[in-house]
Amino acid sequence: MNEADYKKVLTDYIDKRLNISEEEKEIIASSYTLKSFQKKEHIFSQGKPCSIETFVVKGTLRLYHVDNKGQEHVLLFAFPEWWVGDMASFNTGEPSSLNLQVLEETIALVIDPTEKEVLLKKVPKLERLFRLMIQKNLSVLQKRFLLTISANASYRYLELIERSPGIEQLVPQHQIASYLGIHPESLSRMKKQLLK
Repeated sequence: MNEADYKKVLTDYIDKRLNISEEEKEIIASSYTLKSFQKKEHIFSQGKPCSIETFVVKGTLRLYHVDNKGQEHVLLFAFPEWWVGDMASFNTGEPSSLNLQVLEETIALVIDPTEKEVLLKKVPKLERLFRLMIQKNLSVLQKRFLLTISANASYRYLELIERSPGIEQLVPQHQIASYLGIHPESLSRMKKQLLK
């Protein structure tokens, strides 16, 4: 695929949700920059401002936080056609409390805050898309929070596998355990029990 093909993935994604014109597609495509990231690379890191919003075209990423004890806490895994970033840091310029790491070679389209503001003025209907995405993300986060406080780890694991088929082939077990809020050994035991 060439750059135009990758940008078409983005404009097709938006077109399915907003029905945009050819002119709007061109404006959107020209506003995003194509980037390649290597496995284990960090797109942004805790303590530094998150200066880009990322649309994943190909690859897998993980968004996580490291607490003051050095423990990693995975918030989410991002797959193709996912948007990912630290919204608070991106919008304010304040240091991020999150890290975004590449789990496999990734191709993404990125935009910085200034360019995004220009884009939203040129294509105002994008405001609706981003509002709907924020609402959906909030719903997902609320559901995840409720599962964390009310469901056992086996249920949360099965829900993750159902929502993201094939995740175990893409993501190391210790990171899945971190996402579930359990130790890797507990995940191994739990998987053995589920197989029975």
